[in-house]
Amino acid sequence: MECFNFNIIFDLDGTLVHSIPDMHNAINKTLTEYSLEMISEEKLQTFVGEGMLSLSKKVVDYCGGNQRLYETVFNSYRQNYSEEPYKYSTLMPGVMNALDYFYNQKIPMGICTNKRQFVTEKLIKQMSLDKFFDVIIGAQDNIPLKPKPDMIQLTINKFNSTKSSFFMVGDTSNDVDAAKSANIKSIAVNGGYTHVDINSLGADYTLETMEEIIDLFESFKLGPN
Repeated sequence: MECFNFNIIFDLDGTLVHSIPDMHNAINKTLTEYSLEMISEEKLQTFVGEGMLSLSKKVVDYCGGNQRLYETVFNSYRQNYSEEPYKYSTLMPGVMNALDYFYNQKIPMGICTNKRQFVTEKLIKQMSLDKFFDVIIGAQDNIPLKPKPDMIQLTINKFNSTKSSFFMVGDTSNDVDAAKSANIKSIAVNGGYTHVDINSLGADYTLETMEEIIDLFESFKLGPN
């Protein structure tokens, strides 16, 4: 692999951004509205990763509702979160150093997330991260979510790049499995929203923190990996 002849794609929730606090704020507003039990941040985190509808259904089941509330809670939660996606959220450890590194190296970066497109763009803008990313792909109608490869393929196509190599950086099996299905390399970062041993995900590279990605890519300068 020619040195730095690649593009890099990041997952969002649990990889770049610790977004659970704002999700928690939004869903508890909804739960209060419909007289359901509240949920902790820790429990909510176990429901993240498969999109808002999946999360809403799991929350309703856990908090004592019935299936008739699925769509109602989903719509309310989506509205609440869309209005305020960046009140309590923070960057994951090491992320700013990593983004600065790739940006200064002129390495094209993108985001591929199961979070909705509109909310993703709003969050990235509010966090003043938009300068880093050439491509942002979030959940859209008629495009299967990760771990299906479709979103990654769309992200790759949007780069419109002649660079031959792509890396997917994420924190869960959704990211690693989607990368495998799309035939690109995967990097799993510990400390995110997975609930299994990060080393069991089968990623091409596994890191303890995002900051370690700098050393990983610096090592690529020494020869093929």
